[in-house]
Amino acid sequence: MAAVPAMSVQTISPGEMQLLLSRAGLILNPGQVADLVLAWRQVEVLIASIRQDRPLADDMALAFRLPPPSTSVSPPVAPARPATKAKAKSPAQAKPKAKAKAKAKSAKRRTPPSPPRKGARRGR
Repeated sequence: MAAVPAMSVQTISPGEMQLLLSRAGLILNPGQVADLVLAWRQVEVLIASIRQDRPLADDMALAFRLPPPSTSVSPPVAPARPATKAKAKSPAQAKPKAKAKAKAKSAKRRTPPSPPRKGARRGR
């Protein structure tokens, strides 16, 4: 079903569209400008087809109201978390173990140094 426009639509010319694009800082090729002009004209026709003779109260966005909050219901309360019985280690107890692990790990990675090559220079 085709909508009949309520009023005449003033169309936009490709020159006017190019002016708007240049103000926005956009650079489009002529085909893209033509597509944009066509889309603009179609949107103008759709906007013109919207009926204007209805009161604002008929607009669902203006007529919708949230119900007032009820005061008799209290918000749900999250249950308390049980305390864990695991004993936490103090930082002083944790450090020697961490140092021992790091030392063992670095000992596994070490390889014997290779002998120096003859004629190799250092520092340059």
